[in-house]
Amino acid sequence: MNAHRRAPLLLALAGVLALAAGPVRAAAKPVLPFIKDDYARALHEARARQVPLFIGAWAPW
Repeated sequence: MNAHRRAPLLLALAGVLALAAGPVRAAAKPVLPFIKDDYARALHEARARQVPLFIGAWAPW
C-alpha cells in the first residue's frame, strides 16, 4: 500500500483513538487577575497564590 492510500486510513485511525480517549480536562488552577501599575501588589498576590508572575512590557519603537 503506498503512502497516498495510507494517509486517510491513518487519519481515520487517529480520529477514532482521539474519540475513544474522551475529552481532556485540565485541572482548574487559580488565575491571577491583571493588576496594572502596582508591582508590589501583583508580586504579593502571586506569592500568596503560588502562581508565576507575568510582567508585560512594550515600547512604541
